[in-house]
Amino acid sequence: DGVLLIETHKGRLGKVQFDYTYKNSLNFQPPAIPMLNGDEYIMLQLEEWHNSQGIFEIPPEIAYDKDYFNFYNYSANTDWIGAITQNSVTHDHYFSISGGGEKTRYFTSVSYVDEGGTTINTSSKRFSTRVNLDYYLSRKLLFSIQFNYSNNKTDGNLELDDGSGKPFPENLRNVREMAYIKAPNMSIWEYDAYGRLTGEYFTPINSYQGNGSIYFNPVAVANLGKDDRLENRLNNTFTLRYTLFDWITFRETISFQFTGAKSNTYLPYNAIGTDWLEWTVNKAEESNNINRGINTETQIAFDSPFKNKKHVLSGALTWITEISGYEWMNIQSNKTPSVDIKDPSINAQINWIGGGSGESRLLGGLVNLNYKLLDRYMIQTVLRTDAHSSFGINNRWGLFPGISAGWRFSDEAFLKYMNFLGESMLRVSYGVSGRQPGNPYARFATYKGSASGRYMVFPGIIPDQIQLNNLKWETISSTDIGLELNLFNDRLFVETDFYQKITTDLLFKDYEIPTSSGFDKLINLNGGQLENRGWELMMDYKIIRKKDLRWSVNFNTSRNINSFNRLPENFNAEQSTSIGNGEYPIRVVEGEPIGSFFGFRYLGVYPTDADAVAKDAEGNILYDYEGRPIPMTYLSSYVFKGGDPIYEDVNHDGKIDLNDVVYIGDSNPEFIGGFGTNVRYRNFDFSCAFHYRLGFDIVNNVAIAI
Repeated sequence: DGVLLIETHKGRLGKVQFDYTYKNSLNFQPPAIPMLNGDEYIMLQLEEWHNSQGIFEIPPEIAYDKDYFNFYNYSANTDWIGAITQNSVTHDHYFSISGGGEKTRYFTSVSYVDEGGTTINTSSKRFSTRVNLDYYLSRKLLFSIQFNYSNNKTDGNLELDDGSGKPFPENLRNVREMAYIKAPNMSIWEYDAYGRLTGEYFTPINSYQGNGSIYFNPVAVANLGKDDRLENRLNNTFTLRYTLFDWITFRETISFQFTGAKSNTYLPYNAIGTDWLEWTVNKAEESNNINRGINTETQIAFDSPFKNKKHVLSGALTWITEISGYEWMNIQSNKTPSVDIKDPSINAQINWIGGGSGESRLLGGLVNLNYKLLDRYMIQTVLRTDAHSSFGINNRWGLFPGISAGWRFSDEAFLKYMNFLGESMLRVSYGVSGRQPGNPYARFATYKGSASGRYMVFPGIIPDQIQLNNLKWETISSTDIGLELNLFNDRLFVETDFYQKITTDLLFKDYEIPTSSGFDKLINLNGGQLENRGWELMMDYKIIRKKDLRWSVNFNTSRNINSFNRLPENFNAEQSTSIGNGEYPIRVVEGEPIGSFFGFRYLGVYPTDADAVAKDAEGNILYDYEGRPIPMTYLSSYVFKGGDPIYEDVNHDGKIDLNDVVYIGDSNPEFIGGFGTNVRYRNFDFSCAFHYRLGFDIVNNVAIAI
């Protein structure tokens, strides 16, 4: 992105200050990765077919047969990336005004950003405003208002099903992803058999590449479809602060949040290759969402009533309430009578219509005390209790304590002779926090109508969800020991931490249970214990510290180890038992990291057919009842032969199957970190940063034999 123009106007009118800034920038899409053109793409396929099959019948789409009626549609050299890419302009306007007197202070700002996207038919427009007002009703009473409003309008492109069968939204593919895999010999626009343009996009129902709704025309979908969103967001905060005494302050805060959003999508029939009977023909959808919240915080804060430089005591009592709610509505229709009618509420076939609403509430009390002695010894304590509507009456309240201590040892008299030591501290902390389920209605027993259980014309009502009276808070206990060092006249700063986090009563979502119970799953389940432990190190060194020139370098590294210390009772530790080519079992094993790989342990290649036989633990060949060596098999169906890979037969039964799956790797890196540098010369800044991950395993899909 290149900023071409920046204009700033600042001024002062009496006690009023104003600032206006205008930015105009161009958004450039970086050069695309070199791709095959249509001729190269066809030649590559012809060579692959010839190498694998020798003489073969060439499909007409890649045969360059001018008598083929779709010859002009399959003989193009289309740059799909270039076709969906555009350069755009961004306008950014900002205006603010501030001022005030003895009793009133105010600040207000207005901004407008019109940003073009680097993909065709994408853009974003945002208007926002902010108002801050402080009004002193008296010397002890202050009233404050914070008002924030924003309006966002985003024009985007549709994402379509990629046919992989993955769950939503993992199964979606956008137009830029499609542009990288769309066959470059296919034309954007449709030609007739004589090479004349028809005025329509080329969107065959089935092409040489595949289904026309999966391998769609990205230019057609971008230009004819739409995925637009309009959002209004409002945040208001009112604060009343009253100073009872010099050392006691009362503060009441009330905040309101409101977000209203509407999204519209439309996919016309002429944007993709699909049959008229498909449900995606002229598909229109509208969604409306409203989220609202009211938060309050009542606090009494106090400082030391006595004036003593050796002792400093402070603290606060806080009461918190949070109420949040939502409403939503969605309607989806298809086969609208015209591509110009994009409203799903017109007289069209309704695919789906629904709506819903919900509300959650939280109450919390907080007490914290802070004590400091001689500005060297510090201790902080906190005790918090919360109740949330996600829990039943049995475990609604959670208690979460915390304590931390610090020692600024650099101020100790016995270290004064260490001139190279700047302000440094040793700190220790322990605390407990909690997490509630995301769905506040998951604990309720629900019922639904059942067509299979009805009697004559009367519907049957059956239980759908178990009531969870004993659902508990997921708790995280954290212990941390940290050290901060400033050395050599604050030129070198070093910070390190050692930590351990233990999570108990983990909240498992959609936990599968035996269907003999009458249900197939629990919406939430508490159980198990997860541990994270490790360390972090950060260093910053100031090489040059002059008035006009500053140069520093930084480095950080960390290591984290996670594992399940305890699994819930009756936990299904195997989520997948697939052991096909490129498929791996998904397991959770106590003591092993989350993200571990499980599979067969590779031991090499069988030199000959005679070597592919079963052996016992001592390496002796196993024989059948007729005295013949038992051949090694895969799933009792495939017999290994010379040239095949050798996999460890863990149980020495002569079969490579699920019983031979072992731990083979960890996707978690051993070290994560980064390094960089910062240079500042007068009003010019330059910085760069590098990030790294070391010591992790990946699946090499390129090396998988097909």
